[in-house]
Amino acid sequence: MKGIINRGAVASLILSRTIYGINWFNMAAIFVLVAPDFNQNISGLGLVTGSFYLGLGIFQIPGGVLAAKFGPKKTAVYGTVIASLAAFLCAFSTEFFQIILLRFLVGLGMALFFAPGVTLIAKYFRREAEGLSVGWFNAVFYLGGAIGFFVWSVLAEVVGWRLSVVISGGLGLLSALSLIILVPKDSVSEHFTVRVSDLRRILSDRWLLLLNLELFGVVSGSSLVTTFMAYYLTDALKVGTALAGLIGSLAPLSAILASPIFGLLHDKTRNARKLLFISGATLALGLSIASLGTIYFAAISSIMVGFCLSAALTIGFAAAREVRPAGPEYETLAVSWVNNIQMFAGFWSPIAFSILVVSFGYPHSWLIAASYTFLLISIILLRTGKRSVSV
Repeated sequence: MKGIINRGAVASLILSRTIYGINWFNMAAIFVLVAPDFNQNISGLGLVTGSFYLGLGIFQIPGGVLAAKFGPKKTAVYGTVIASLAAFLCAFSTEFFQIILLRFLVGLGMALFFAPGVTLIAKYFRREAEGLSVGWFNAVFYLGGAIGFFVWSVLAEVVGWRLSVVISGGLGLLSALSLIILVPKDSVSEHFTVRVSDLRRILSDRWLLLLNLELFGVVSGSSLVTTFMAYYLTDALKVGTALAGLIGSLAPLSAILASPIFGLLHDKTRNARKLLFISGATLALGLSIASLGTIYFAAISSIMVGFCLSAALTIGFAAAREVRPAGPEYETLAVSWVNNIQMFAGFWSPIAFSILVVSFGYPHSWLIAASYTFLLISIILLRTGKRSVSV
């Protein structure tokens, strides 16, 4: 690809992000096999997912601060090691609370990897292709997600769920080694210090806050499909585990296509507001289609939600990189901040959905979630001044 400056570094980041995606999604695919070992149901899946997103949310900003102080490569390596080791150790859990704790640590490690990874991959693409670099970074995440959903649902049935997470955790540790070898050493000024005034300027930037709230709405809805679709198909529609994993994998598979397309659209149009609203509203529509209660509509829902989730995240992160209210050293922190609040949507949304399902059943729960998601997504239509118009 012509836009790449350092192919070895990009290949390592792509590999790490792909395995990151596997370890993100595979627990949702195999939970139907995990649950009987610990006498759990859909509420247990909600707790595991909520814990994972809590770790992701809490450590986004610390990850950005660490990258500013010590460099994005070092932060990304530590994050990959923590996430991969925690995923590996899930195989040796004897109590359900251990799974919950370890998935929190997986989220923590992924929080330390993500924003530094965005900064690094954009650095190794030429300036006119930076939006595309974020698109590819998201695309391979969803490739990993598709593998995690489908391949791991089959693998877990063949070798058992415990060995399957040993394999995914081990692959993550190998990807950390590739980062150490192939990504160039960080160039961080010895005299640079993180100033409170700079942090305040970033965290209070109106456009970054709006992007945060928009992505909060996107993840509030999309996390329900990426978490519950496979379980919903086996639990409510009595679909086999492999077929449920295949249908669940349609979300990340469709996202693979959306990421580079919307990365290019952002590079060409620079109209983040319009692209975010269109993708978000279509995502809410796709979420409502799941309420129709057939395998075919579940597949359509997965495709629509996955495509629009990837589109919104690609646009949001690319737009965040361009807002630098406190200097280029804080680029990673700006991306971390935009990724921060939306992760808390992934914490509470699955827990709330599991409660709704127990109380009202799946069809009403999908419709309630779709309505709420649309209301949150509409926040992008608010005006925030000249900065928001330009990005």
